[in-house]
Amino acid sequence: MTTQENHDFLRRVERAYQGEVYGEALYRGIADHLDDPERSEKWRILAELEVVTKALMRDLVAKLGGDTTESEVFRQKGIDNVEKYAALPWDAFMARYSKELEPVIERYAELEKLCAPEDLATLRFLTEHEVVTKAFCDLELAGRPEISIAPTRALLASLS
Repeated sequence: MTTQENHDFLRRVERAYQGEVYGEALYRGIADHLDDPERSEKWRILAELEVVTKALMRDLVAKLGGDTTESEVFRQKGIDNVEKYAALPWDAFMARYSKELEPVIERYAELEKLCAPEDLATLRFLTEHEVVTKAFCDLELAGRPEISIAPTRALLASLS
């Protein structure tokens, strides 16, 4: 990669890291907002996945020489968006969020193609964590709430 391509790649990795800061705040807020304890617990597990992914990404950003400071702007944006999602009927929320994850998955998959071989596992996990979050939404929409969080649990367990 050229110097400019390296710079652009680092900025995209830093942006993905800040996306995890946003996601953690959003998911915790949703979990706290929901009245249904089972749904709330699922969002707590999804928030846990955001925390784990954020830690992996922080390490990668540091390795690449980037800024590992967690952005208060991204955190606040997550907090501010809780009501936008949590106020929706469940199926509308799941459908909207599933659709919103599609371009994120594509963006992260593109990072995998651009990274050094030694960074592939981290960026693959970044992509996969969005894939299982989308799977959660899609399984909820399909009327399979009893298994909807299973892919998330499996991905978390893969780190053990």
